[in-house]
Amino acid sequence: MRNRAAVLAGMLALTLGAVLPVPAGAASITTTGTVVSKGKDTLIVRIDDHHHRIPFAIDGSTVLPADLKAGRRVRVVYHPTGTTGQTADEVILLDGGTSKSR
Repeated sequence: MRNRAAVLAGMLALTLGAVLPVPAGAASITTTGTVVSKGKDTLIVRIDDHHHRIPFAIDGSTVLPADLKAGRRVRVVYHPTGTTGQTADEVILLDGGTSKSR
């Protein structure tokens, strides 16, 4: 019975972690890489550290450079969303360019 309660408690914790938003004031994270693609709501960046492709959600508050496109080197300031997602707060070109709000 104790094992069952422990399993249920663990499942509940995982479920809540995936559903609850990150609290306001959560720390931002910064990474650098090369833009693989940019869609309407998603930016995919190949990260310098480990060369994995990481998707970042883009929303109305994300600050994007005017000439963001595949192949550009960028710094992404982002915050985690849920257990596996991340939303870009600001994308900065490392090889020149200007920023604008989305």
